[in-house]
Amino acid sequence: MGNRSIDPLKVVEQQNAIIRIQSGVIDELFILLMQHISAEEAGSLPCIARINQAAEIRAGIGLD
Repeated sequence: MGNRSIDPLKVVEQQNAIIRIQSGVIDELFILLMQHISAEEAGSLPCIARINQAAEIRAGIGLD
Protein backbone atom coordinates (compact mmCIF):
# COMPACT_ATOMS: atom_id res chain seq x y z
CA MET A 1 0.00 0.00 0.00
CA GLY A 2 1.25 3.43 -0.91
CA ASN A 3 1.31 6.39 1.38
CA ARG A 4 -1.88 8.27 0.51
CA SER A 5 -2.53 11.82 1.58
CA ILE A 6 -5.65 11.90 3.71
CA ASP A 7 -7.77 15.04 3.63
CA PRO A 8 -8.67 15.69 7.29
CA LEU A 9 -11.81 17.62 6.30
CA LYS A 10 -13.07 14.66 4.25
CA VAL A 11 -12.43 12.32 7.18
CA VAL A 12 -14.43 14.58 9.52
CA GLU A 13 -17.26 14.84 6.98
CA GLN A 14 -17.38 11.06 6.63
CA GLN A 15 -17.32 10.58 10.40
CA ASN A 16 -20.21 13.06 10.72
CA ALA A 17 -22.16 11.14 8.08
CA ILE A 18 -21.59 7.88 9.98
CA ILE A 19 -22.69 9.48 13.25
CA ARG A 20 -25.87 10.86 11.63
CA ILE A 21 -26.73 7.43 10.21
CA GLN A 22 -26.09 5.70 13.53
CA SER A 23 -28.12 8.33 15.38
CA GLY A 24 -31.06 7.85 13.03
CA VAL A 25 -30.96 4.09 13.46
CA ILE A 26 -30.83 4.43 17.24
CA ASP A 27 -33.82 6.80 17.15
CA GLU A 28 -35.79 4.36 15.00
CA LEU A 29 -34.98 1.43 17.27
CA PHE A 30 -35.92 3.42 20.36
CA ILE A 31 -39.27 4.36 18.82
CA LEU A 32 -39.91 0.69 18.05
CA LEU A 33 -38.98 -0.28 21.59
CA MET A 34 -41.35 2.32 23.03
CA GLN A 35 -44.21 0.65 21.18
CA HIS A 36 -43.64 -2.53 23.19
CA ILE A 37 -42.97 -1.33 26.74
CA SER A 38 -44.78 0.94 29.18
CA ALA A 39 -43.68 4.46 30.10
CA GLU A 40 -42.75 3.18 33.56
CA GLU A 41 -40.54 0.47 32.07
CA ALA A 42 -38.94 3.01 29.74
CA GLY A 43 -38.26 5.37 32.62
CA SER A 44 -36.32 2.69 34.45
CA LEU A 45 -34.00 1.91 31.53
CA PRO A 46 -30.38 2.91 32.22
CA CYS A 47 -30.04 4.26 28.70
CA ILE A 48 -32.65 6.97 29.40
CA ALA A 49 -30.19 8.80 31.67
CA ARG A 50 -27.56 8.73 28.91
CA ILE A 51 -30.09 9.90 26.32
CA ASN A 52 -30.99 12.81 28.59
CA GLN A 53 -27.31 13.58 29.16
CA ALA A 54 -26.72 13.72 25.40
CA ALA A 55 -29.74 16.03 25.02
CA GLU A 56 -28.32 18.36 27.67
CA ILE A 57 -24.94 18.46 25.93
CA ARG A 58 -26.62 19.22 22.58
CA ALA A 59 -28.65 22.00 24.16
CA GLY A 60 -25.53 23.38 25.82
CA ILE A 61 -23.74 23.77 22.50
CA GLY A 62 -26.78 25.18 20.75
CA LEU A 63 -27.69 22.23 18.52
CA ASP A 64 -31.32 22.19 19.67
